[in-house]
Amino acid sequence: MTIRQALLNARDLFRHQGLETPFLDAVVLLSACTGMDKAKILAAYGEELSKEAEDCFHEAVHRRLSGLPVSYILRRKEFFGLSFYVDERVLVPRPETEVLVEAALRIIREDSSVRRIHDACTGTGCIPISLAAHLPKTIPSREVEFSASDLSEDSLEVFRINCLRILGYTLPHVKSDLLTNVEGPFDMITANPPYIETSEVNRMIASGWPEPRLALDGGEDGMRLIEPLIEQALERLQENGYLLLEGADSQAEAIQQRLFSQGYSSVEILHDLAGRRRVVVGRKG
Repeated sequence: MTIRQALLNARDLFRHQGLETPFLDAVVLLSACTGMDKAKILAAYGEELSKEAEDCFHEAVHRRLSGLPVSYILRRKEFFGLSFYVDERVLVPRPETEVLVEAALRIIREDSSVRRIHDACTGTGCIPISLAAHLPKTIPSREVEFSASDLSEDSLEVFRINCLRILGYTLPHVKSDLLTNVEGPFDMITANPPYIETSEVNRMIASGWPEPRLALDGGEDGMRLIEPLIEQALERLQENGYLLLEGADSQAEAIQQRLFSQGYSSVEILHDLAGRRRVVVGRKG
C-alpha cells in the first residue's frame, strides 16, 4: 500500500465517523508509524509502506475510530512548544490554556515581586512546567519557585513523568483537594479547574469521551470548584498576589464578579484565539 492510499483510506474512515480533522489525524498517525515528519509524508505520496508501518498504522486508525484522541494514541501532546506525555489518566492540554501561560509570563516579566507560584488542579503539569521551562529564556536572572497540586494521584504520576522528561527534575507537589493541603503564601496561583457542567459531562461520557470525569466535571453550573478555589487562593496569596483562572466563555462574568466580591481588584478577562473569554486574572487587595 502506498502512503497516498493509506492516508486517503484513513481520511475517508475518519470522515465517515464524523471526526473534525480526518486528513490531519491520518497524517499525524502515519508520521508516528513511519518516523517521517509531516512534510516528508506529504512529499512521498507514491512510496510504498513497509509491512511494519502498515500494521502500525492500521492499529492506530482502529484506535482512533474507537474514540481515542490522537494524543492518547501517540501518548504525547504539544503544548507551548513542549511535548507532554498524556494518557487516559489526565486531561489532554488544550491550546486555549496557553493564554493563561502567556498571561502568567507577562505578569512575571512586569512584576519583579513574583517569586513563588503554585498551580492547582495541575493534571499533566502543562502550566507550571511550561512556565518553569520558558522563564529562564525570558528572564534568566529571576529565581522563581514553582509548585503544583492535584486531587488525583494518577494525575500526579503523569505530572512527575513530565517534570523529569521536560525539566530534568521534579517540581514540588502535593495531593490536595483544591488548595486544602497547600501552604502559602504565594505571589501567584494559577489553575485550570474542571469547569464543564455535569449535564454536558454526562453526555460526553455516554458518547464514549475518554478523558476522566474528575478532570471535566465542574458541577451543575460548572462553578462548583471555581468558587471555593477563589476563596482558598485569597487566604494563600501575598498582598497584591495574582490569581489566574481558566473557565468557559459563559462563566467569565460570573468569575469576574466573584473575584470582585471576595476583595480582588484589577480583574481582567482575557480571550483565546477564537475570541472566547477564557482566562480571568485578579489581584488580591
